[in-house]
Amino acid sequence: MRSGILFVAIVLALVLGGCTAARPVGHAPATVDQATSRPPLTPAIGTAPVTGDQATSRPPFMPALGTAPEIQIIWLVRSEQIEQTWENEIIAGFEASHPGVKIDLVVAPWPDFDSTLQAMTDAGAPPDIWSHWGPSGFQDYVKRGLVADLTPLIEVDRFDLSDFMPDVLKIYTVDGKVMGLPILTTGSFIFYNKDAFDAARVKYPPTNWDDKTWTWDALLEKAKALTKDTDDPQRAMFGYFGDAWPNDAYCWLFGQDLYPDSAYQTGFASESYLDKPGCVKGFQANQDIVWKLHYAPDPAQSNAISGGGDLFQTGKVGMCFTGGWGWWNYSAAHLEKKFRWGVAALPWGGDNRRDVVFTDPWMLSSKTGHPQEAWAFLKYLVSADVQEQWMNLTGAPPVRLSLAEKWYQQFPSMKPEEVKEVALGAIKYGRESPNHLLVKFDQLDQVVKSAVDPINNNEKKAADVMGDVNIKLTAALKQIEADYK
Repeated sequence: MRSGILFVAIVLALVLGGCTAARPVGHAPATVDQATSRPPLTPAIGTAPVTGDQATSRPPFMPALGTAPEIQIIWLVRSEQIEQTWENEIIAGFEASHPGVKIDLVVAPWPDFDSTLQAMTDAGAPPDIWSHWGPSGFQDYVKRGLVADLTPLIEVDRFDLSDFMPDVLKIYTVDGKVMGLPILTTGSFIFYNKDAFDAARVKYPPTNWDDKTWTWDALLEKAKALTKDTDDPQRAMFGYFGDAWPNDAYCWLFGQDLYPDSAYQTGFASESYLDKPGCVKGFQANQDIVWKLHYAPDPAQSNAISGGGDLFQTGKVGMCFTGGWGWWNYSAAHLEKKFRWGVAALPWGGDNRRDVVFTDPWMLSSKTGHPQEAWAFLKYLVSADVQEQWMNLTGAPPVRLSLAEKWYQQFPSMKPEEVKEVALGAIKYGRESPNHLLVKFDQLDQVVKSAVDPINNNEKKAADVMGDVNIKLTAALKQIEADYK
């Protein structure tokens, strides 16, 4: 098995000296029939590629002399060590069953993911398969014409979609066209330290998302009871820590979205609601629990306790509001050896409370030179066997119904029925993350961040900044839409 793992510097070197990203242009969803041939990806002169071919002198994506040309499929992934272990195992299995097809793995960290994808595309060697593992998301890629319509391939192969969660499958269906197949889906939750709750004799928060007694005020009561010795980093226990992403999550918790519903279908909006009462209340509540009530650590206290690491894993936080990556991060860290932990529903901050759902799809490039081979690899990635390997290795929740019951049993401090209730409740009350469905979300998030930072740093009250920043956010939305017309 040969898997070329190319570092970001090599890919970016391909476009140094004159290649720049093109201005975004609106596109209809592309199909594999529109696929164009791409030249082999070769390294820039003077670079030393890091690949699985260390024993040979040939550059990546180039066959050895005297051998039949191999079909190369480029797979762009994020830099997560545990996932790289799984990815290399998957590559070995696929290549063994598909002679003549080789998978080249390109690894990029989250901040550089989009620039790597753009650099490869500009160089004429776009990744054949990838997910939205950077600042941009699915809708952004679709509007740029980078994503192939999988519908014809699904129909020809009669590929069975019945085992996928129906509501999740719909997220990446655009105008009746399947533009991606999901690999995981998860919501946002309250992760909590069961040992800390027991020590303080505090009742666990509920897994039932319909429990209307579980309000923000109820969370504050529990946080107060858990909090002690906050002036001593060695002995401190804080009741709560807000680590949700994106910032929209704090508005959603209090029943207010930042954008109209239509934005999540079209990718665009011409108005924003950052100054609405739900958003103001959400961000102010997040400030108050830190600086007024002191149930949550301020930035200096957080750093003193965690050293810049995951605060919940220190065992010095009773509850943590964060995304569903906690399921696999805490499992991978073997946190159970340190303390027992559970997962609860988000509290009701407002009548229309929502949580942010994160669903990752595999996408096939509309510009692939090998659509059939790339499709074969995508099918392999979403197969039940491979998804089960992914689930068992990473702890990530599956999107196949046939695997769900096995996943519910993976958490030793929770009953399977509790895991099921809290996980499915998050999907029921959730909406897919705006970074996946809004075009140029990274730009919008920077505008929102300009309002949130002074609030979180206790420099300004939420009501004092939201009005002006909302004007800037609306202007950014209009400019983004104009750039695509």
